[in-house]
Amino acid sequence: MVPSRKIFAALLFVVFASKLSSSFSPASVQTRRHTFQAVGRTESSKRLVPHASAESSDREGMGLNELQTLLRDAVQREDYMEAGSLSDELFARLYQDDMPKNDEEKKQKRRRMSWRGLGAAPWLVDRLDSLNYTFPTTIQINSMESVNKILDATDEMLQSTSLEERMGMNDKDLGIVVSGSTGSGKTLAYLVPLLSTLSDSLFTRQRIRIGAEENVGDTTGDLLERVSVVTSPVVRTNSRKPVRGGAIATGASLASLGKSGKDVKSPLALIVVPTRELGVQTAMLLYELIGGNVKKEAAEIRGKANMFKYKGPKGIRIGCILDDEEAKFGLKLQTDVAITMPQYLDKLIADEDLIPSKLRVVIYDEADLALENTAADALASLFDDSPEEREYTRLTFMVGASVTESLGSLAVRNRILPEGKSYIATATEHRPLLTSTDLEKAEETQATSSFKSLKDLNVCLNPGLIHQRVKVQNNTGLLALTRLLRKELRRYDESDGKSVQRPRVVVFFPDEVIAKSSIAPLRDALWGEHKLCVLLPKTGVNPLQMMEQFKNNETSVLLATPNSVRGLDFPDVTHVYTLYLPMDDPREYVHLAGRVGRVGQKGSVRGSGGRVISILKDEEAEKMEVLAKELGFEFSDIEMDPAEMRLPITEDGEIDIDSLDDVEVEKFRRLFEDTLNLVSSENAPEDQMVEASSVIDVDYENDDDEEEGFQ
Repeated sequence: MVPSRKIFAALLFVVFASKLSSSFSPASVQTRRHTFQAVGRTESSKRLVPHASAESSDREGMGLNELQTLLRDAVQREDYMEAGSLSDELFARLYQDDMPKNDEEKKQKRRRMSWRGLGAAPWLVDRLDSLNYTFPTTIQINSMESVNKILDATDEMLQSTSLEERMGMNDKDLGIVVSGSTGSGKTLAYLVPLLSTLSDSLFTRQRIRIGAEENVGDTTGDLLERVSVVTSPVVRTNSRKPVRGGAIATGASLASLGKSGKDVKSPLALIVVPTRELGVQTAMLLYELIGGNVKKEAAEIRGKANMFKYKGPKGIRIGCILDDEEAKFGLKLQTDVAITMPQYLDKLIADEDLIPSKLRVVIYDEADLALENTAADALASLFDDSPEEREYTRLTFMVGASVTESLGSLAVRNRILPEGKSYIATATEHRPLLTSTDLEKAEETQATSSFKSLKDLNVCLNPGLIHQRVKVQNNTGLLALTRLLRKELRRYDESDGKSVQRPRVVVFFPDEVIAKSSIAPLRDALWGEHKLCVLLPKTGVNPLQMMEQFKNNETSVLLATPNSVRGLDFPDVTHVYTLYLPMDDPREYVHLAGRVGRVGQKGSVRGSGGRVISILKDEEAEKMEVLAKELGFEFSDIEMDPAEMRLPITEDGEIDIDSLDDVEVEKFRRLFEDTLNLVSSENAPEDQMVEASSVIDVDYENDDDEEEGFQ
């Protein structure tokens, strides 16, 4: 036996005795399962209707997000038998409280499960299909149905008139609360009604803008170029690092913009978001819907999504005010749809870049955060007018997975949600929204089953997720995280590559200081197995670039803080890990867990995704039981497996060095190295953590040899 090998084994034994006696080791057997009944949930408490056929019995435990993902996949691979079966399951869940009484009613409800049947603008139906959003999700159906119900739209009206025409026949404002689990398709649940409401006006603005260009004359021979500019979709920003996509008007064409007057200058719609990253994501989705192309690679061929096949209004202007630099300039050029953050509303209104009386659609996405950050004066300016004082009635959306009763009451009090003309749309139903006074009257007449009240608003957790807890001691959380990530990689490597998806992970830390101090040790521990990036909007480097790298699968592990990824949609994420995060905020847990199990991602029943693992210190672990009871989910514990971290011992009590082969020696060497690096980094004082994080920033910006995608 080589002496150095004995020394190494002895070192391992000492380290294990001192440091690993209380550390983590993942086991394949989960010994404890905690089950709690959901209390007061709008989606997760709904009783699921099992499918009749034996071959689809696994669908009983699926969440709606996974079902709708499977439906999309079946349609794309042209498996219409499977698609029909999945569609039947969704129909049963969507209308389980209002099943059709005859074939004609069933046919009508089936028609309403399509964009065309819901009354979306015809050009938008074609565009949605080209972008592979062929079928609306259940929450999108209920959002559109809420608008239709308020407007008393019949099937005949939906096919013969536009939504804008139907809105014109209405003399009151409309309000829709879209409340559903994360990843259920809430963005399209408001963007489709927005574009359908403005469709006729956007076509009119296109004709006015082209006419203005033609009236200038063609003295410089650039008429076609100028008309091309005003008929191309644009995402405008004044930042030095502009939002990707779109052409910016310049030169002769810029000089003539605005000649048609204020009719084409003031925004018709306003979208308020809490973070810049969510604003960019929303702008890019809207840009695609109005004919824009977003390519990952220059040579990518978009097929049906090619902009030349787009049939809708052209030249739509999206104006983004999402940081201080952009706010200095405001929306000085023509804008049709404005996207901004709460802190910039006051300035935009004061500068008359936003004229509230001309806004026909107002949307608060992630409404709990966005409304909390909106100043009272800005709310008053936006909503303290009546329909009689405006040229048009208004459609308002409050959207989120954590729109609660208190938030709903605030919205009614500030006239954001108009009384008597508001609906609640969830993934399983749509109902009129009653105030407390209206609810008391309805209770007297025993008619409450057909209505929803503010008391029904609560946080919505996706019921199709798998929740797990890991209890650690002595600051071994990073070690636990690393070993779990490696375990999932081994599981993938041992599979056929079809039943198990390669892990793509989001890891949440309590704050940016802890996240930054964890970058270097995690990178070293996972070198060659995972590529890391970090999304830290306040102190990080290029957060938008980090977001795009993770979206494009250039990195496989994203380190983040709770609010930094609120509302963001990342493809193919399989696991969410939280490290030492408090378990006393249900709203926060819902949004962290919501990065997995989304529509378009692999689920937990037929896939290897949809998993949420909370790494907690012993003293915090019991709080998860309270949280599970409040949100109505069950979780299992991943227990320690001491045998996995023990060296082999002979009958004489000595280390059996000869029984260790090279693979086992490498395993213990890596465990020894991880223990020194990961446990010691967690024990570092806070001032050292801050100092280390600042040094890391400098190295990452200037080191040309740094692994691409890691900041």
